[in-house]
Amino acid sequence: MTQSISPLVAMQGTLEKMADKFTEALPRQMDVNKFISVAKLTLNKNPKLLQADKTSLMQTFMKSAQDGLYLDGKEASAVLYGNQVNYLPMVEGVIKLMHNSGLIKTISAEVVYENDCFEYELGSNPHVKHIPLLVGDRGNRICVYCYVQTANDGEYIEIMNMDDVNKCKQQAKGASSPHSPWVKWFDQMAKKTVIHRIAKRLPKNDAINSVVRIEEDNMVDITPNARQSTEPKDSLSRLRESIGMDDASAEQAKEEVLNNYRKEE
Repeated sequence: MTQSISPLVAMQGTLEKMADKFTEALPRQMDVNKFISVAKLTLNKNPKLLQADKTSLMQTFMKSAQDGLYLDGKEASAVLYGNQVNYLPMVEGVIKLMHNSGLIKTISAEVVYENDCFEYELGSNPHVKHIPLLVGDRGNRICVYCYVQTANDGEYIEIMNMDDVNKCKQQAKGASSPHSPWVKWFDQMAKKTVIHRIAKRLPKNDAINSVVRIEEDNMVDITPNARQSTEPKDSLSRLRESIGMDDASAEQAKEEVLNNYRKEE
């Protein structure tokens, strides 16, 4: 009698078989075994991911590897929208990318509330001073800012008031949905938005370009069921583009994932 394989064990095995592809995508300083271990832990903590579209799940793992971010909920998250898994870099991960560029010495991004002590000055002597209120009601959000000091001691400041932030939010389709990260993690998304804006002004390399790309990728429809009508061929194309496989290899990887799960049916 053949013993069935649980969906968790099947996907963990698939991740291990993808080790070579992850190694190719990961930055040199990241250990593939740790990356896979964190991915397995993510599946353990979020078993509903195993019930989602497997192609979108594998694409999320590969995008995380390409950016050199762990799917640990701190650097990046695998977020379930309906039957689709979406890759969501968090502020900590975006800042990590900035530091990994080798161009950044210091970076900070914060949301300012009306009862905080906050002042900034532009012109010939630009600076920002922010002392958050530690006790009591901080009031409403008034702005978000990012300060960057580059490796050659250049300084950059970006300030966005809440009208600016909300205009960017409105560009993200489905942002008002209760499933949107703008609803669940508004401050995180606001910080990512101002980091994205300042990144456009910084010296460019692959890591900085990734920061710009991350925010632009978020300007898509993320409401549940928005992409469930996508044909299998489109899902395969997304997987192929994400992990750099040719048609045959992508088809084989997709079938391997699905076959493991069919054993449970």
